[in-house]
Amino acid sequence: METCKIKTLENNERMSTQQLLQTIYAKIEEGYTDFEIDACGQHNIGGSLWAREKGNKLTFKVTNPGQRVGSMAMAGTKILVEGSAPADVGWLNSGAEIVVKGDCGDTAAHCAAGGKIYVGGRVGTRSGALMKHDPKFNPPQFWVLKNTGSFSFEFMGGGIGVICGYGCDYMPSVMGERSCVGMVGGVIYFRGKIADVAPSVTVLPLDSEDMAFLDKGFDNFLKAIDKESLKQELTDYSQWKKIVPKPLNEREETFSVADFRRTNWVEGGIFGDFIEEDFRVYPLTTTGEGRLNKPIWNKETCIDCKICLNNCPQKAISECEKIYSSDDTKCIGCGICAAVCPRASWTMHSNIREIS
Repeated sequence: METCKIKTLENNERMSTQQLLQTIYAKIEEGYTDFEIDACGQHNIGGSLWAREKGNKLTFKVTNPGQRVGSMAMAGTKILVEGSAPADVGWLNSGAEIVVKGDCGDTAAHCAAGGKIYVGGRVGTRSGALMKHDPKFNPPQFWVLKNTGSFSFEFMGGGIGVICGYGCDYMPSVMGERSCVGMVGGVIYFRGKIADVAPSVTVLPLDSEDMAFLDKGFDNFLKAIDKESLKQELTDYSQWKKIVPKPLNEREETFSVADFRRTNWVEGGIFGDFIEEDFRVYPLTTTGEGRLNKPIWNKETCIDCKICLNNCPQKAISECEKIYSSDDTKCIGCGICAAVCPRASWTMHSNIREIS
């Protein structure tokens, strides 16, 4: 069957995202598998679709897309973006091959769990964050020709990132600032300078298996982005290193949230322009002996807002004719009712004497 061509702007009338997706669904039901979409900022193109006939593959050639190209895209789908794309390219990719020949916005490959994402330019902030790997499937791969924005590969749990650093010799870090925070799995290969990498990871030289993987992967990556002439330059592995998470027993000891805010967070606090940060941590739920407390209600201050009623995790609070009470058989003494009350109508009192 011939390629289905969809133009989303006719006579200054723009097709909505919903109209475009419904059109694609209908064409797939008719048996179309190849699409050329001249988009105009529509979202979710190529995501979570499968062919009518089992075993057929879907291909999308897209220009001018909106956010979330290939969001939750499935195995058997190939998406080619001619040019650049905004945020969330390949968000929760579940197996598709996604190629963006230009740059990507923030959070490219965010939560990717399968498939391959090839980018022929740069990617924005928090790209590669929360990538993961289900051992039943091949790990997701995320290849970037140039560099990432800051906070890249946050909380990465699995998969493979490849940051080539092409044309980025002038940059202090090809992975931005504060990369790999919370990374617990996977591997990131990078070429060029990096700075401000989380202390919970380690930077290592490549071994022969790493080089073999990259050498094979470059054939597919550079062909996909039409940059095959760069292979010789990019496969000088003396310029490459890899990042992996440290084993748990090699990581630094944990420290308090207050200490983290003083030494690692934004100077003056994230709201330092408006308030003076006291760096205190206010617990919402009591622990330890605090669990032996019970809430006492004050009728005089209560404004009947029902916030306590709606937030009690045990449904221990009840109300009858604007009189509130707590059921001792359900209450666990967590203190949430006292914490959320805007008028301090609930206060926690020791229950130790009654228990003893």
